[in-house]
Amino acid sequence: MGRSDHYTDFNQQRKAAWKPDLEPKTVLFSFLGIGLCFIPIGLGLLMASDSVQEKVLDYTYCLRVPQLDDLTLAGPASSYLTCAGYSAYGRCVCEVSLPLPEGLQGNVVIFYALSRFYQNHRHFLKSKDELQLLGQVGPVSSNCYPFDYRNGSTIVPCGSFANALFNDSIQLLSNNQPIPLAKTGLAWSGEKALFKNPQGHALNESYANYVAPPAWTKNIWDLDPETAFNNGLENEDFIIWMRPSAFPNFRKIFRRLDQSVGPYSDGLPAGNYTFRIEYNYPVIGYGGRKFLVVSNASAFGGKNPFLGYAYIATGSCLVLLALVLFIVHVKWGIREDEAIDVRKTDPYYF
Repeated sequence: MGRSDHYTDFNQQRKAAWKPDLEPKTVLFSFLGIGLCFIPIGLGLLMASDSVQEKVLDYTYCLRVPQLDDLTLAGPASSYLTCAGYSAYGRCVCEVSLPLPEGLQGNVVIFYALSRFYQNHRHFLKSKDELQLLGQVGPVSSNCYPFDYRNGSTIVPCGSFANALFNDSIQLLSNNQPIPLAKTGLAWSGEKALFKNPQGHALNESYANYVAPPAWTKNIWDLDPETAFNNGLENEDFIIWMRPSAFPNFRKIFRRLDQSVGPYSDGLPAGNYTFRIEYNYPVIGYGGRKFLVVSNASAFGGKNPFLGYAYIATGSCLVLLALVLFIVHVKWGIREDEAIDVRKTDPYYF
């Protein structure tokens, strides 16, 4: 190839191309049109968010309900009135009231929320074994250290991420009767494909020589023994927890109201409800807090006014910018009959 081969119309960007003629009126009307479209979209999103009813309950320092086995504990444990302090000594149960004088209509969802928990920390985020989560039984990844081995046995699931699994047990009651809550169908189908159990044997046989993370009170095959497709690494509570949050204050879906049961087909009727919580998950050690969020959903999801405000702010800025550009053009702009016609001076303009 000769040197002249590099000097072609294609290499020198002299091929025919569309060049937009950005006249003042074109730019002004574009900004104005986009801005006027964004503002009503933002208002619609904001109205949809405002239509969502939401109850937030802080249960970090919930008062413990005395249990029969409390009698076996002596010493400083008896002085704690809240589960935040008492749970370090033994099983602690507390109750949180949920008054709904007007009920909660529609699809009712329960979230748990944590504050000051940095799931997005780099070392925490990578502390897991992707192949292990896909059901491959074998050597554990070094990323899981120090939660890779326990008493000489491999931990399943390994790593800090899995070890910190949220493990409070929560029931919703009405007149001391449990409300039916769905525990499946909550995780995204795409993320469920990243978690698989070993095939060919029962879970307790596949993981017979493995141990649970040190912070767990259950084995991997006991997460939901009543529902085979929701047990082990395919447990949806575990899958949702392993979805990293971008911010230190976050919420994750916990349960959905089972509306197939007659009285709850339209949501939660008006009344007084109670959450009964087995308090296991410690947060006060790092200055965090725990919440329960009960919400219904709109067509755009839960209560989140940010997107509506973002559309309104962007649309308003575009309209304001169009107004400023119009004023600048009127006062200091060049008239069209005074402007140089680029098409007559640019030999490569098509």
